[in-house]
Amino acid sequence: MKSYKIILLASLFIASLASNKLFAQTDAKQLSAVIEGEVKTKLVLTPADVDKLPKTTITQKDRTEKEHTYTGAELGLVLKNAGVTLAEELKGENLTKYLLVEASDGYQVLFSLPEVDPAFSSRKIILANRKDGALLSADEGPFHIIIEGEKRKPRNARQVISIKVKFAN
Repeated sequence: MKSYKIILLASLFIASLASNKLFAQTDAKQLSAVIEGEVKTKLVLTPADVDKLPKTTITQKDRTEKEHTYTGAELGLVLKNAGVTLAEELKGENLTKYLLVEASDGYQVLFSLPEVDPAFSSRKIILANRKDGALLSADEGPFHIIIEGEKRKPRNARQVISIKVKFAN
């Protein structure tokens, strides 16, 4: 009888280890965002990748009116690194491209491509990976879209895991 208990306990232990490894792999996937679609190079970004890019900071109030400083990279620069059509190339049919930003909970927001291109707009839109100097928490990260001067905040998507560049039909 004791040998069955030992085998059962050993099996549970092994299953627990496998389960922890699976959770660790899932967490690692959630710590990145993919940029794909009408791009020259599909990018998988981690917060460490964004830390290597030139920094942009936007100070903004949260839902409780507490002010926070968000730091990240300008979205246009991130898109440029993926080979998205921007600046002088953004004309004709390319003006019909848009970004579909998706969060880990399924929340989605939409931006026209010229809206995030610094050659078209002076308003900053960043892919933030830090809030008040620290990496974003799990309920906010891995990335948070922050829009300078946006009167309403619903497009400031949290938990961003995907940015798809598409043509409008």
